[in-house]
Amino acid sequence: MKEKFTIGETASLLGISTQTLRYYDKIKLLSPGFTDEITGYRYYYYNQFHYIDRIRYLQSFGMQLEDIRKIIHSGSVELLLPYLRKKREEAIQELKETKERIKDIEWYIDYFTYINKSEILDNLYKVQKEERYILSVPCFYKEQLPQMEIRLAGAKSKNEYVNSKFRRQYGYKLDVEALLKKEFYPREYFVYFREKPDLDKSLYDVIPAGEYLCFQTQALSESWDINMLTEFFGNRPKPKLVLAMEFEDNLVDYSNAQYEVQIFLWQ
Repeated sequence: MKEKFTIGETASLLGISTQTLRYYDKIKLLSPGFTDEITGYRYYYYNQFHYIDRIRYLQSFGMQLEDIRKIIHSGSVELLLPYLRKKREEAIQELKETKERIKDIEWYIDYFTYINKSEILDNLYKVQKEERYILSVPCFYKEQLPQMEIRLAGAKSKNEYVNSKFRRQYGYKLDVEALLKKEFYPREYFVYFREKPDLDKSLYDVIPAGEYLCFQTQALSESWDINMLTEFFGNRPKPKLVLAMEFEDNLVDYSNAQYEVQIFLWQ
C-alpha cells in the first residue's frame, strides 16, 4: 500500500480541491508531510488523511480555520470541547430563529389568502380570536392615511421597541357611531406585535380574546351594508370595540383592499 500521495492524488481521494489543500498549508493548518529533495514534489502521508477529514468535519459545524488550527496543533480534546459546546448553542439559537421564520412565513401566507378562503363575503359571521397585542397611535377625524402611517412609524422607531417584532398587518379601532352611519372613522391606527411583548404594560395595548362578529368590506370605500348591523344589534347594547383589519390582495394598491371588520361580543 502506498504511504505517500501527491497533492493531486490526495485531493482526488478525499474529494477536496488542490487549492484548499494549498490554503491549509499556507495558513500552517496542515502541510504535506514529505518533500522530495530532488524533485521538490510534496506528498501527504496516508496517516494525514484523517486530519484533513477532521478539519472538514469541524468546518461543517461552522468553526473557523484559525480555531481549528489551534485545536489540531494542540491535539487536545479538552480544547475542542468548548468550541463544540459553543457551536451547539449557536445551532440551537439558529434552529429557534428558523422555526420563528417559518411561523412568520406561514402567517403571511395565511394573511394573503385569508379573504379568498372565506366563503362569506357579504354577511355577518362569528369567529373566535385569541388575545392580541398592538402598538397604536391616535387618529383624528377625516385625517389622511399617510399622516396616520407616519405617526405609527415614528412610534415603532422609538428605543423602547428596538427589540420588538411586529406582524405586517395594520388595523384600526373604529368609532362605533360612525360605523353604524356607514362612515369610516378610525380612532386608533395600530400594528400587531408578533407575540406578547416583554415590555411595560403602558407601552402596548391588549385586544381581548373572545367571540367577534365579523363582515368583510372595502372599508376605505365605506361600502358596507349598515342594515345588517342595525338588524343584528337591534335592542342589544352597542359594541365598545370594533376593529377593521386590512388584508391586501396585491402589492401595489391598498386603497381598495378588503377588510375584515371585527366587532367584539360582548364587553
